[in-house]
Amino acid sequence: MRIALFAIKNILGCHYGLFGYRETLERMGHEVLDCSFPSNAVQDVENIRRKMPSITELCKCHAVLSTYHEYVQPWLAAVYGLDSWNAVLRNVPVVARFDESMDRADLGLPGRMPELKRWAQYFSFPAAQDARKFGGEWHPFGADTTIFKPGPATEKKYDIGFIGSLYPERAAYLQKLAQHIDPSVTFRCGQVFVQDLSGIRERESTELLAENYRNSLKIFFCLPPLSHLIVEKVFDVMASNTLVFYPRLFGDAAENLTLFEDFTHIVYYDLGYVAQNAKQIKYFLEHPEQRETIAHAGGELVRSKYTLEMLLNKILALAEVKNVGSGSAGTIADQVRI
Repeated sequence: MRIALFAIKNILGCHYGLFGYRETLERMGHEVLDCSFPSNAVQDVENIRRKMPSITELCKCHAVLSTYHEYVQPWLAAVYGLDSWNAVLRNVPVVARFDESMDRADLGLPGRMPELKRWAQYFSFPAAQDARKFGGEWHPFGADTTIFKPGPATEKKYDIGFIGSLYPERAAYLQKLAQHIDPSVTFRCGQVFVQDLSGIRERESTELLAENYRNSLKIFFCLPPLSHLIVEKVFDVMASNTLVFYPRLFGDAAENLTLFEDFTHIVYYDLGYVAQNAKQIKYFLEHPEQRETIAHAGGELVRSKYTLEMLLNKILALAEVKNVGSGSAGTIADQVRI
């Protein structure tokens, strides 16, 4: 298939938009038209418009993927406009893949859903509750196992930590938790980047991140995310055979926890019960065999059921529903109605 891939290049997000989606699709045998936007915020529209494919070019594709759709859609509106984009919708299956859960409080997503849904025909949600509520398929994230994978068995450097954005909610939780962790245990926290005068080096940063997932932490304590789902980094860390602690979800979001069994593939902790969280941490630091058994079982499950290639196959299956019998890209181009 010839696929137009819209994504956001955000070094603070996962590597999907940097090169993961594109390279995985290419390994799968697809031709990819890379349509990456430079940031979450719409800016410098005229310059970006000159770099984007035309509507006619998009209509020659077998499918259009609008990944990070909650961030990409404002770009599509600014660069193309809905009237022009409707020509794509008439000729090509467009799949919107979301990155957040719709209940993330700071993005106002529920109110935006009617507009977001106007730009695609098919919808892939990483949160189970959103697929039910807004009409689409639940497709949990998947690890790029060409990068995030186990290494040689070595002693991990640090007891516990978290790699990622330490926004205020996470910092506040860590501050409370730190009061209950044994003073001999240091909670390591921060970002992993490789940078030179040209800026952040995307591939080297991702490879170093994977190395840290593999070798640095005995326990990866995932501080509370803003979205109510199993975030993408969990799959990458688990694919690296590192034990993950993850906050337990409740209500409609609890279905997401069915991906991994507590104390078999992952350890769920109860938000707010920091003294109990600290006891769980102490237990697994003192029981390395049980810790590693869970870590390895989680890694095997991710590598067998939740890879990036598997995720993309599910997303593309939505497009292929409309694309059956459409023939080659050239045949589609002959039929476009702009």
